[in-house]
Amino acid sequence: MGALATMGLVGALAVAAAPAQASERPIDITGYSVSSITVGDSSCRNIPVSASTKIKGDYVDSYGIIDVTRNGGVVDALWMEGRRVSDRASVCPSLYGLGAYKVGPADIFAEYDYWDSYFGEYFSDYSDYTDYSSKTFYVRGKTKSTLKATRSGSKVTLTATAQVYSPEKYRYAQYNGKKAKFQVKSGNTWKTLKTVDLKKGTAKITVKQPKKKSYRLTIPTATWAAPTTTKTVTK
Repeated sequence: MGALATMGLVGALAVAAAPAQASERPIDITGYSVSSITVGDSSCRNIPVSASTKIKGDYVDSYGIIDVTRNGGVVDALWMEGRRVSDRASVCPSLYGLGAYKVGPADIFAEYDYWDSYFGEYFSDYSDYTDYSSKTFYVRGKTKSTLKATRSGSKVTLTATAQVYSPEKYRYAQYNGKKAKFQVKSGNTWKTLKTVDLKKGTAKITVKQPKKKSYRLTIPTATWAAPTTTKTVTK
């Protein structure tokens, strides 16, 4: 057989033996499901986490390790077997604080099948990669607030205080809530008198109102603190 013919035969066999195009990512995480929590003590919490996935036709099996982070630092790692997260996220706010946490990314090791046309059968191979899907959840401190009202003639002074549970301090602490609203009841609705930021856990306003009215203060949700609304006071 001539040299050219021999080279042609070898090339043909190499093409025949090449496996079908395999998936670089046999499984992808398309999202996570995890709920934010509110804490009123310093205990660690085990938070359920689930993942939604999309697999390719050649997918066989996989496992993965999913990071749980706070400010970029890893606080826990979850085991993912197949398409199921078999762990819960262990979060200790007394160690890592209140605020935003994140599930993901994940290091994936996946098995897949491919068809070898030369041998006429399927073989298995493996792929490892990082899946950068993520989901943010929040650990918030429980809050409480009070409102006092005093009247002097036609003027009413409203003084509000707020506290948030601090897991690191193992107690409630002053809460400098942002965009808090002093409100007055008008008919069946609440109207905002003034929006303020609390300082040293307190805020005060004085309004001119000769008639007896009902008042309250409401503080919206923060990344690290739950919302709170005072009891209504009438003055």
